[in-house]
Amino acid sequence: MRRRSAPLSKLHRAGRGLSCLALGRTQPLRLAQVQRLSAVGGNPRAYATVAKAHDEDKSQPPRQIAVLGGGLTGLTAAHYLARHATNAHITLYEGDNRLGGWIDGKRVRVSGGDGEEVLMQRGARMLRSGATSNKYEDLVFYDVVANLNLQDKVLYPKGAAESRYIYYPDHLVQLPSKKLSFENIIKTIRSILTEPLWTGCFSAAARWSRHFTRNPALVEQRRKAIKDTRTVFDKDESVADFLGRVFGNKNSPPITNIVSAMLHGIYGGDVHKLSAKHTIFENFWQQDMFPLHQGLSWIARKEFFLQYDILDGPNRLAVIEMAEKARNHNLLAFSDGLVTLVEAFEADLRAMKNVTIKQNTPITALELQDNKVAVDAGPGSGKYDQVLSTLFSGDVAELAKPANSLPSLAATEAVSIMVVNLYYPNPDLLKENPGFGYLIPQSVPPEENPECALGVLFDSDIEMGKDVQGTKLTVMLGGHYWNDWSILPDKETSTAMAMAVVERHLGISPEEPVTTSAKMCRNCLPQHNVGHVDRLRRAHYELSSAFQGKLTVAGPSYTTVGAIGSMRAGYDAAMRIARGHGQPWFQRSEKGLGMWNWHFEMLERAEKELGIAVQMPLDHVGTTGLEWATENQTSQIGEMPAENLWFKEWTRENERFLDDDGNWTVDTDELFKTPGLSRGRAERLEQMRASDDEKN
Repeated sequence: MRRRSAPLSKLHRAGRGLSCLALGRTQPLRLAQVQRLSAVGGNPRAYATVAKAHDEDKSQPPRQIAVLGGGLTGLTAAHYLARHATNAHITLYEGDNRLGGWIDGKRVRVSGGDGEEVLMQRGARMLRSGATSNKYEDLVFYDVVANLNLQDKVLYPKGAAESRYIYYPDHLVQLPSKKLSFENIIKTIRSILTEPLWTGCFSAAARWSRHFTRNPALVEQRRKAIKDTRTVFDKDESVADFLGRVFGNKNSPPITNIVSAMLHGIYGGDVHKLSAKHTIFENFWQQDMFPLHQGLSWIARKEFFLQYDILDGPNRLAVIEMAEKARNHNLLAFSDGLVTLVEAFEADLRAMKNVTIKQNTPITALELQDNKVAVDAGPGSGKYDQVLSTLFSGDVAELAKPANSLPSLAATEAVSIMVVNLYYPNPDLLKENPGFGYLIPQSVPPEENPECALGVLFDSDIEMGKDVQGTKLTVMLGGHYWNDWSILPDKETSTAMAMAVVERHLGISPEEPVTTSAKMCRNCLPQHNVGHVDRLRRAHYELSSAFQGKLTVAGPSYTTVGAIGSMRAGYDAAMRIARGHGQPWFQRSEKGLGMWNWHFEMLERAEKELGIAVQMPLDHVGTTGLEWATENQTSQIGEMPAENLWFKEWTRENERFLDDDGNWTVDTDELFKTPGLSRGRAERLEQMRASDDEKN
């Protein structure tokens, strides 16, 4: 029989609704081949850049691995390398005198207080769970929390933090609340009818509904119009261009008023430059490029690999428990922001005998010498078998020798943010507008935003551990507004600008007693603008040529921006270096392939019934960290019944592991035999086997 590939919908039918990995569009492997390769930790993808796994013979000298950068990506990478890179020594380089990167909390003495101090946070202070996304990056966070024994310190913010605002055109406008109540409904209707912020939203909503219809006939019509499914996801366009096609105008008010404000809060970027497929609009863009029928959703294959690997790991029960709890919470935090996490990382690494931390050790050059990477850092210099850089990609290009060997990384765009903390002893300054804070869209006229503010966080309302009574704010200035500025404001000037913002927007008098702190975060938010993947594809080959697979890069310069995305990037790169091959990384050989058996059994059925040969790509990282950018983008994603996704707000009942009261709905002893097998999948697996028995 001639082997062929097939859409996932056929595999779903073959497996009676079972979820499965996406199919590649390249030459497939027979299932038996994949099983044999996976069982020995091999890689069925014949990449030219894949290095041979390091010999685990302890008689060999330890492999020397350097991690550059002590931010969240670097700490996560060092954390996993220390645990899983056998016969290796890890050296963590940090140019500053502290670890944590942009996660920075500082206690400042309160002006006029009786020796009291207040915590000023200058970086991320909360994490977003994966409950409302098609990603599983948050599983890395839960795994780290379990490793560091921080489960009891994770908090789930609710309450006033759910009230959010947009400043337009000259006042705060509250966004609709998720809580359904008569009062909230009336408030929302009144706002929509009277506030200029909502101009054009009715027509935009109607256009959106028509454009993203799941009507079977229209979906099929649009799918048939696609000329080449292999390249449909290789296209790229800005968020404004994408939504402009949907709404009829890329400068329509919903885009310039609402969407641009959202992007300011997440990326500090320009709605007309940021790539639609690398922002929060990724899934909508994919649905627009290749429509799916009702109930199906696009999901990246690497998300399945991550999910199944973590659930095959040693912390699977703790991870499942935290992920299930987070289904009902969009935000996660600690009492002091993320400082707790950074301190736990540091304490854990310092206790490791195979880890050396070099702080106050800025790096001045990176060069391949004698098949090793020479890290020039003054007295802290050394040569390493493998280097993992989590530094900003533009800095990596500047450090690399010979000069100009990484031009694609040098072309990376990033924005700088000035973070200004303001603490007022008066606790009633936000009484009229309590909540999470507000964002400022690009459409606000310059006279209302001459300071180039992006938004203001109401820290005193959203922080879980209030150390001092009062009103605490964080004002964010700059972002893409400062791209053309040759000289950026200093701390004193920025503080004055921030106080002018809250005076004009919130009515806080400059005469109010205040304690301030300011920090310039240069190039802290890399911009994934249009052409991002093409640039990284070129960067992959430049890195391969200049460093022969000895330098791996990871972090928000390349993949998802944000704290959770940074941790996932560190995990992926570290495990690839530690194991010397792609996923699975946590397979348990004594019990077969663990979680992977579920898919192998279903795929074997599909192969038998449909004559489909299934390919399982296992390496999206490669030796540069950018292998994924060289692959066909269509082959990296697949369709999946949304309700079958675990740990989501919409996960159906029998795909859950815990009920709403936190009680397990599956036998935890069975989870050790087939980790992560939910009640629904266990039932369907038994039905599938029974059906096969009847046929036989």
